[in-house]
Amino acid sequence: MLETALFVLAGYLAGSMPFGYWLPRVLKGVDVRKTGSGNIGATNVWRAFGRWYGLPVVLLDVAKGFVPTLLATIYAGHLVGVLTGAAAMLGHARPLFLRFEKGGKMVATCGGAFLGVAPVVGLVAAAVWIVFFLFIRYASLA
Repeated sequence: MLETALFVLAGYLAGSMPFGYWLPRVLKGVDVRKTGSGNIGATNVWRAFGRWYGLPVVLLDVAKGFVPTLLATIYAGHLVGVLTGAAAMLGHARPLFLRFEKGGKMVATCGGAFLGVAPVVGLVAAAVWIVFFLFIRYASLA
């Protein structure tokens, strides 16, 4: 039980790292919450500052869902992996490091969590997402 709680806490803390806020803040001195959709997700960063800012945020948002979820799945089982992934997604939506204010929409973090729990399903879902995104050009809908 303690192991489960620690993995879930680690997932939430990883998910709470607002890379979409930190990267533009550090490199450009801009608060991304005051541009575009106002959220800290990779899509808003990409739209507001271009691919050189958006792509690292995508990768970091995927990683913060993937790493804790994969570790929890390996060391404590699939159920703990799922709970850890859900905690990472919750952390992205309401990040501790932004005082629980609005975060991102969890698309990339959810994808990372899927990859951590069920890599084959995650890869298929990622492929479907990419195909839909290329056609409709709208990340949340894809």
